[in-house]
Amino acid sequence: MREKILETLITALEPKDFVLAFWQGGSAAHGYTDEWSDLDIEVIVKDDEVQQTFDAVEEALQTISEISFNYRVPEPTWHGHSQTFYQLAEANPFLVIDFAVMKQSSRNDFLEVERHGNAVIAFDKANLVVPQNVNQSEHFSQMKERFTHQKKLFNFLQVFVKKEINRGHLAQAIVNYQSYTLRNLVELLGMLYRPYRYDFTIKYFNRDFPSEVVARVEPLFCITDLADLANKQQLAEEMFAETLSRVEQMLEKHK
Repeated sequence: MREKILETLITALEPKDFVLAFWQGGSAAHGYTDEWSDLDIEVIVKDDEVQQTFDAVEEALQTISEISFNYRVPEPTWHGHSQTFYQLAEANPFLVIDFAVMKQSSRNDFLEVERHGNAVIAFDKANLVVPQNVNQSEHFSQMKERFTHQKKLFNFLQVFVKKEINRGHLAQAIVNYQSYTLRNLVELLGMLYRPYRYDFTIKYFNRDFPSEVVARVEPLFCITDLADLANKQQLAEEMFAETLSRVEQMLEKHK
């Protein structure tokens, strides 16, 4: 069904003069597609043809199957483009079609190879889908700012976890632990092990991090009770402290 959807959409959109380029990102761009993967599609269109593009997409999909789910992300989106998610009644529910429409005049940061993989191009009429490399100076400058923020605030934020543990509020303590402890720990580890995608939080965690790091971090997410949470929060703090100096040394090399 994945290939049928792709072929149908390419056949429908390539003849349209307002659709300038079509490619796959996500798992296809990283070479990790499996039976659970989304179908991440991105197109570049003439600026005034965004809605017409979505209309053409939906008309094409309906030749394959009834569209059982359709969600247009409210705009402005975080990435600045238009985006709709689809599920088809006759397709595996995990085969979500994530369809992003980019205006020709818009900035496109989704072609940075280090962050988003190698675009799988179906067509490119105007040579718009050109792989890019991350701007090293800009990227590591931003990472250093984030590192400074982490270094200053991490220990302070742990107060909000511990106070809920002390109160016996398990649910609130877990929420704070996930937000203030684990999220920041994974981001810091990302600076060390996947510096170009340190800000991807838990996304691609099992794939990007060394197996020994995954084996050490994953149990920290599994909480049974308040005592277990208190113990694992302490382990996470220790791991953060261990990693902090290593990241600082790494960033010194990018001055």
